Amino acid sequence: MRNLPVFLAGVILAGTVAMPALADEITTVRTTTTTTDSAPAAVITLSPGGTYMVVDPVTGAMKGIYDPVRGLAGGSVAPGLVVIDNTSNRVVATFDSSGRVIALTNAPAYDSLVVSIDARRTELEKMIAAGRPLMSDAVAAVLREELTSIASQESAYRQSGRALNYEEALSLAQRLNSLSDRVVPYVKGVTFTPLIGSTFVTTSGNLVMVDEYSSRNLRMQRRVDDEYSAGRLSNDNVARLKSALNEVASLQTKYTKNGRLNPSRTKTIATRLDKVQSTMDRDIANINAKRARIGIKVN
Repeated sequence: MRNLPVFLAGVILAGTVAMPALADEITTVRTTTTTTDSAPAAVITLSPGGTYMVVDPVTGAMKGIYDPVRGLAGGSVAPGLVVIDNTSNRVVATFDSSGRVIALTNAPAYDSLVVSIDARRTELEKMIAAGRPLMSDAVAAVLREELTSIASQESAYRQSGRALNYEEALSLAQRLNSLSDRVVPYVKGVTFTPLIGSTFVTTSGNLVMVDEYSSRNLRMQRRVDDEYSAGRLSNDNVARLKSALNEVASLQTKYTKNGRLNPSRTKTIATRLDKVQSTMDRDIANINAKRARIGIKVN
């Protein structure tokens, strides 16, 4: 029933399954770090026949179309920006301070991103630990296990004593984004600023960028799992909601060509997602009402 696959714009993704901190909002501040030129071996060659775009991974903002021969149309590149292969939506490269295209593994992670990653892990650990009574022991154990897995991944990266590279940092940031989304349903009055753009997801071990509707669909899939774990959705509710979300994803795939959703169909997709969201909210309210009638605490 749980963790059913969702088809998002041609990519198969799997759904995943605190007491408020003293501050009402947790905000990540981005600072600027200058990198030095990479060694010649770091430079990679993009296919002249490919189509690419340049994106700021922290904000998710697209900077423009990138031509391997002519460069970025209407702008200039900078370290930290990433190159997206439009065919696969995969993040394939970044830039050094001279504007050369280099592999993510050859670029050092920005100090500010590394600091934000470590700070977010600490914040989540405290919130999960203080989650009772809003968070059940079972849910806390699952979330703590994921947090431990992320910490182990970072430790493995640092085993040789070297600093994190950009690819590793982005992977960790994406996993922490997902975990933050899973904690939020149990927290009142607290929001998380994504460490990297919320449209970045990991599939088959690769960091890819999906459109806002696919990203929203995935977040809703994950919320269904979390609300079920919290006892606020029934098996039947989950089956109907997952089916509806997969139908929307299939419809979006139908309306997508060359990696782009037909602009005239965006309202249709948004409306369908709004309908599923309304159904989910209604189902949660109904379950909470039933629990309240028999004396079970709801939140």
